[in-house]
Amino acid sequence: MLGFNYDIELEHWQKNLHGYRVFSDGKKVLLDGGLGISLNLLFGDSQYETWLQSIPQHYLTASSAFAEYQYQMLWLAANCREAAQLLESRPILLALICAKYSVDNDAAFELAKQGQREILAQLGLDSSKAALKFIDKLALDFEHSSELKHVLKQLDAHFCRFKVFSHYKVVNYSALLLDHSHPFLTGTNLGRSIAEERQSVYRNMMAYMSDTLRLGNAIGIDDPVHHVERMNSVEDLVALHDAWVARQIDIRFEAMKPDRTEVPYPKCLANGYGISQIVNFEDLCAEAKEQLHCIAVYHNRIAAGHYAAFRMESPERMTIGISINAKKAFPYEIQQIAGYKNAVPSEETRRVVHEWFEACKRVDF
Repeated sequence: MLGFNYDIELEHWQKNLHGYRVFSDGKKVLLDGGLGISLNLLFGDSQYETWLQSIPQHYLTASSAFAEYQYQMLWLAANCREAAQLLESRPILLALICAKYSVDNDAAFELAKQGQREILAQLGLDSSKAALKFIDKLALDFEHSSELKHVLKQLDAHFCRFKVFSHYKVVNYSALLLDHSHPFLTGTNLGRSIAEERQSVYRNMMAYMSDTLRLGNAIGIDDPVHHVERMNSVEDLVALHDAWVARQIDIRFEAMKPDRTEVPYPKCLANGYGISQIVNFEDLCAEAKEQLHCIAVYHNRIAAGHYAAFRMESPERMTIGISINAKKAFPYEIQQIAGYKNAVPSEETRRVVHEWFEACKRVDF
């Protein structure tokens, strides 16, 4: 069932959870390590349920986060008093032992009998009281395979990186990831603010962070990292990002040096439905800055009569791009509808734009 070329036989808690590999010829060999899989995969009959019920529930709960090492952790707890105490007090230490000696129960057993600081030392980790305090701050669910790796990195005796979290009350997975990708933020107000966000928001903020630093370099900011690490919150970072986007747009406008910026744009479709045409280059630049997108790059096409841009106020603030092909009977075609930072329009907005466009057809033709 598990893909091995042998069966797995596991004894009850009362028989110390000993495990065996049982081969097709009847040969039985004592397991010398863990299973490497979650106990949740061992299901399907009453024997398994009886076996599971033989294990004290609080040990099952304490080890459940460490699916890959759960059986070995429980085996150690069943056979070693110190390991059982460790599972109750700091289960992550027992998981680290099993990660180190996943195929060597004897070595895991001997190490589990040591004191907690001695365990850390023998694992090559910092064994100070501060290291234990850091472990107690961890708020991890270990649903990601990299979580233990990040913990090991923090506790490495040669670097003792965990000390940068000394003022944190709680250290979650986002805080560890942020420290890995942007270590200059750890311990800052912004770093804490980002780490407190939901995972989905955190991922978006990482993209924001990278884009903000890229923008800083692009517009010639001296030491963008210094500016970012001074931010106090996620909202401050967003504001800084947007300010740098606006500055980049100004720089692009200056570099473009377009022709005929003083000439009004050719009038095309009628205004209505909360939609009005952008009338000149200054108006187009204002739209680009307000909406933080690149509509201004269309100036030359608009001035030449090949394109038109419209500002929409409701039901959402949008910018509408209309392509113009003079060879067609009705030369106008909606090319894009984009909101703030190119946000996608709602269904209601698309409906209003369609009604406006159809009304324009009836007026012009």
